[in-house]
Amino acid sequence: MAIDLWGFKNVKDLEKNTSDFPETILKEQISALGDKTGFVLYGKPIYMKVTNHEVEYGAATIFNVIVPALDDYSKTVLIMYSNFEQNYPVAISVGKSFSEDMEFFCPQYECKNIDEFKDTLKKILSSDEVMETIKTLYSKANMLGN
Repeated sequence: MAIDLWGFKNVKDLEKNTSDFPETILKEQISALGDKTGFVLYGKPIYMKVTNHEVEYGAATIFNVIVPALDDYSKTVLIMYSNFEQNYPVAISVGKSFSEDMEFFCPQYECKNIDEFKDTLKKILSSDEVMETIKTLYSKANMLGN
């Protein structure tokens, strides 16, 4: 057998050790939307490489809400910007599209650590703006589903 010098045993060990990373936390929230709405709505992450050299982040994770009953209507909840080889800082944009951000990058939030990230994500996901969007989309989709 070849010698294994890696600092993790297997994929489960690696997943356990990345459970508090921003991408993992965001993925959990994206998954939770479908579970909480009986998949009347569900979240879908989209990854984009940032090629605008004026933006100090290299990656964008777009959190879209998908509504199957409305011909897969898609609404962006937030965009998280990060760098490839570090967890923090991350920047979060709300209420704008990726193309709008690339024209004028001015995210509403910047999180320097896990606590700031969790607090910010909770603030965004429970905000009046996001909750009104979720309730409206759910109501329209639920009406069509019955």
